[in-house]
Amino acid sequence: MRGNRLRVAAHPLHVDEARMCNMSKSNKLAKLRTLHANQQNWRCFYCRYLMWQGDQTLFAARHSLLAGSLNRFQCTAEHMQPRMNGGEDRPENIVAACKFCNQTRHQMREVLSPAAFRQHVRKRTRTGKWHPREFRRLSQ
Repeated sequence: MRGNRLRVAAHPLHVDEARMCNMSKSNKLAKLRTLHANQQNWRCFYCRYLMWQGDQTLFAARHSLLAGSLNRFQCTAEHMQPRMNGGEDRPENIVAACKFCNQTRHQMREVLSPAAFRQHVRKRTRTGKWHPREFRRLSQ
């Protein structure tokens, strides 16, 4: 039939970049953060520990931990190429990372590449020198 177009439903995790261009910067980052967190099964890109978003008390109860001690595992939008180096808020430049990994990477004297930092974090995680031992169950 002429004039009628077949509409195909988008995948629920599909990023419509045209619509995202019109969003506020914080809303766009929040959507990208959630998108990548879902794709990563709510595990930090660097340390692979579980992350939370929204209400940390629910996360704490689910994992039998104290709510006030979980700030380090808050889900953040991590720029693979930092903004200060020209990195943009685009899907291919964002991953979900826990607050601790994100902040630690960018507080280093020399900011490591994502791959080098990931290797550094995984090595320290294996030896128990990244997150406190009480949170080890979040890595399983």
